[in-house]
Amino acid sequence: MSQMTDSRGFRTGAAISVLLLGVAALLHVNEPTGSASALLVAAIAAAMFLSAATGLRVSLLGLPFRLLRERGVISAPAPQDLQPVPGLRLAQVMGGTMLILGVAADAAFAADLVALALVVTVATLQSFLAITGICVACKLYGVVVWLERRNVAAGATTIVPQKIRMTNGSGR
Repeated sequence: MSQMTDSRGFRTGAAISVLLLGVAALLHVNEPTGSASALLVAAIAAAMFLSAATGLRVSLLGLPFRLLRERGVISAPAPQDLQPVPGLRLAQVMGGTMLILGVAADAAFAADLVALALVVTVATLQSFLAITGICVACKLYGVVVWLERRNVAAGATTIVPQKIRMTNGSGR
């Protein structure tokens, strides 16, 4: 079975990213150069890339949720709250890439409309995730996996890719 994560945590992280993107939008409107807003958007993208690179073990946007759960304020996840990690990693990479492309388009080409479209797309998808719990990129990942496996003959044995762990699993 693949690695699973608590969906409530990434929903909280999505809500936090939407709030921060809203702050970045306000900064951009109120600041003529837009450097503070670009820095904030780049920081959100970096947090998404870090999350994807670590398999969601380090999620700065989901940190408040994790801290509350570790302190017992939020209960342990129920089975229906668990979600596979691979699609979430794809979502983090796609969101971070779109945000970085938005910052680059604005900085290099003064393409405010392109930058706005990219950032608003990420904010919209993150809002959808935060409100409904539906991760669009996760669904796209499922489609890709289905397309890869559709040509496998019925009853054929397939070897599921395994994650190789370099530790004994006890965290030491």
